[in-house]
Amino acid sequence: MSVRSKMFFVILAIAAAAPATSFAYWFPNNTEQGGIEKYDSSGRKTRAQVLKELKEAMADPTWDTRQGEATGEWPKIDAAPGKTRAQVRDELDSLTAAEKMHIESNTGA
Repeated sequence: MSVRSKMFFVILAIAAAAPATSFAYWFPNNTEQGGIEKYDSSGRKTRAQVLKELKEAMADPTWDTRQGEATGEWPKIDAAPGKTRAQVRDELDSLTAAEKMHIESNTGA
């Protein structure tokens, strides 16, 4: 075998081993997607303890002000209109010229 052939196989072996060694020091943790989560099982609580803590948290006055993931509920949007079309038309007709100018200056119309 010639020196060129030997060098070719050495370079080929290094090129094949490079991708495998590039992941040698990678260790998944909680900061990466698909990481490993380790839970401390020494602090396990009973169902009664968890329900007691939940009742205490719900008794907090700020409980109702929180929404979404904190309470498990999203705010309900009322789809019913506050005014009828006739009421809105009456209000627009009863506007003074100064009020109309103020509205137009704020909307850029």
